[in-house]
Amino acid sequence: MVRKTKEEALETRERLLDAAGRVFSEKGVTNTSLGDIAKSAGMTRGAIYWHFCNKTELMAALWDRTKMPLDETWGGCCPESDRDPLGRIRGNAIRMLQRAVNDEKTRQVYDILFHKCECVDEAEPIMARRMASRKECAPTIEGFFAAAIESGQLPAGLDPHRAMIGLFCFIEGLIYNSLIQPEALRLAEMAEHYVDTYIAGLKHAPPLPGKVPAASTA
Repeated sequence: MVRKTKEEALETRERLLDAAGRVFSEKGVTNTSLGDIAKSAGMTRGAIYWHFCNKTELMAALWDRTKMPLDETWGGCCPESDRDPLGRIRGNAIRMLQRAVNDEKTRQVYDILFHKCECVDEAEPIMARRMASRKECAPTIEGFFAAAIESGQLPAGLDPHRAMIGLFCFIEGLIYNSLIQPEALRLAEMAEHYVDTYIAGLKHAPPLPGKVPAASTA
């Protein structure tokens, strides 16, 4: 009997999170009340308070439930042992873009994060988690760029740290705009082209001021 109660509680929690994702996407975080979410889930306010104290907890739970592409794609990667670091960068970037538009729950969280998450206290946890995820993956991605430079796949004058920052901005910019104009960007089918264009730019990027390519120092 206890096991059944736990299962029912988990099912109720999932229904509330589904409802929260829908209503946040429709109305924005600020304009959404817990009552709105309970109504969308077909439950009472008491049910939602049993699981979540406020919208802050709901926002955090939505993020936790959706393993974001950045975490899933780069977690556990090891630049030092990869034989094709540039290929890994390319493949992972494409998968991140495609997952962001093809997976409904992931797309919904990005929509809330980029377009429905006003600068209010309720939004702080999801913003903090986004930055923590970035910070955690950044050294791995930078390591892949460094390995690609060392193996000759990218020019010696390229700064791996700047290349990593550029990749973050490039990917998030595409996702941000695809949520506004999905038909214009056609991100799912054009992901390979966009990533290849970025990589082609890196191959022809001038070195940073004061940084001399290794081949020129001999």
